Amino acid sequence: MFDFLPEITQLHFIRPWAWLLLIPVILLWWLYRTKGQQASGWAKLIDQHLLGWMMPNSQLGKSIKWQKNLLLTMWILLVIALSGPSWKKLPQPVFSNLASRVIVLDLSSSMDAQDVKPSRLARAKFKLTDILKAIKDGLTGFVVYAGDGFILSPLTSDTDTIDNMVEVLSTNLMPLVGSKPDKGIEKAIELLDNGAAGEGDIIWITDGGDEEELSRIKELISKTSYDLNILAIGTAEGAPIPMSNGSGFVKDNKGNIVIPKLNYNELANFADDIGATLTPMTAGNEDIELLLQRPQLTVDERLEKQDIMADRWEDAGFWLLFLVLPILLLGFKHRSMFAIVLVISVGSFASPQAQANPLESLFLNKDQQAKKLLNEEQYQEAYKTFEDPEWKAVAAYRNGDYQIAENNFENGQQLSPADKLYNKANAQALAGELEAAVSSYKEALQLNPDHQDALYNKKIVEDLLKQQQQENQQSQQQDESQSEREQNDQQQEQQQDQNSQSDESSEQQQQPSDQQQQKPELTEEELQQQFKEEEKDQELDQWLKRLPDDPGGLLRRKMYQEYRERGHKQHVDETW
Repeated sequence: MFDFLPEITQLHFIRPWAWLLLIPVILLWWLYRTKGQQASGWAKLIDQHLLGWMMPNSQLGKSIKWQKNLLLTMWILLVIALSGPSWKKLPQPVFSNLASRVIVLDLSSSMDAQDVKPSRLARAKFKLTDILKAIKDGLTGFVVYAGDGFILSPLTSDTDTIDNMVEVLSTNLMPLVGSKPDKGIEKAIELLDNGAAGEGDIIWITDGGDEEELSRIKELISKTSYDLNILAIGTAEGAPIPMSNGSGFVKDNKGNIVIPKLNYNELANFADDIGATLTPMTAGNEDIELLLQRPQLTVDERLEKQDIMADRWEDAGFWLLFLVLPILLLGFKHRSMFAIVLVISVGSFASPQAQANPLESLFLNKDQQAKKLLNEEQYQEAYKTFEDPEWKAVAAYRNGDYQIAENNFENGQQLSPADKLYNKANAQALAGELEAAVSSYKEALQLNPDHQDALYNKKIVEDLLKQQQQENQQSQQQDESQSEREQNDQQQEQQQDQNSQSDESSEQQQQPSDQQQQKPELTEEELQQQFKEEEKDQELDQWLKRLPDDPGGLLRRKMYQEYRERGHKQHVDETW
């Protein structure tokens, strides 16, 4: 009998902001009532059956009042319809765009060459960010390569996931040096084979490859239906490759400085052979538009109906329009076209096929709102908003609240135990708890002996501890020597007192003299001690700054672990 009750309890409004439109109606109704009471003065003096003959306009007033009541009813119904009352979910088929692409980025050492400023890789990262912003739909994957290829992101509709990696990309991330673009293209094809429906693009950002590597890429592409688009970065003149430690430039086996040059003609011939699109890097977006252009497809070709179904709240406000339409036509015969346009306008919102809520951002969950605050560098507000302990720890860490970050890292559930201990140790180190940090690093290494970042940071903190211990020992020795000097001075003073008992006045004169000699000596020692403490604090700050805030560490470990699992060793003749 009451089967409808469970559904009614789920009643809510998809567009609650629409209720604000009742405010002007309430104000107009109040003004109308006030004016009506003022105009009804004659009704108190004249009988009702005579009032119509003496005031013929009163009949017109009744008609207007009737229309106003209709207008009020219509407006309320429209507001309810626009607010989107809903209490039932309906399964909806899911459609996805078939456009898939994989971006392959060259991270070989030659990308550090500075023939384009600030460097080839820096410009490539700028272009990569612009490409991700220009992608509006479909799926995007991301692959990098040097001596081997690695998948950093599978095919995803969320390009922000890839964009978040761009800043930390460097040639030092790669576990194997060299330049094997065919390995990167091979990984891109693997992604498209597993995630695309037979169609896809590969966007290759590179400074070139030798003839043998291009031949292997040609063989790989010829076996697929995928399109290859190439963005060439570099100049024909080239430039030396600076060493990562700043000690000079990369040299070959003969001791000559390596100068990698972009052979654009070789790439152009290669592109012609396989029907690929090749464009040099430009200052504007012409290169990006060329890379992302696709042949025009029909709707059926671009969209694929998926086997999965997604639940969606049914907008029941649409049905209220069938009550509004006759009211409009009845009360406003001479304005029927206006009535129809008004109903259609509201129907575009309240229709069951309506698009997503225009104020959808107001309904983000707490963690999504906090993530936005974190990206805007409002770390304190982000910490208060986050519900996930690990994200709260990240916000506190960036805000400099290392003790709070340490506590939240302990309560996290998403990271591995080793990574939780590693993050906790970093927070302890920056909070000045160096011994506790070393202990946490050791615990992390017990769980994961190959945790390279933990090994590196542990050594830094241990060195800092040793330096502090040495400084403490030196300070202790200085204190002991100072104490000995004070004792010697005391003994000498007592000896002088014993030898100079002849004259009390001379003793009193010498005593202030001794005090005057001791006072400046003591003040100088205090100043030296204060200077040493300030110097010690500065050294501590410098050491703590050496603790790397290295977001790329996770990517490096991921690729290193994957490379180890592959188990094959590759001989590399050219490390660039």
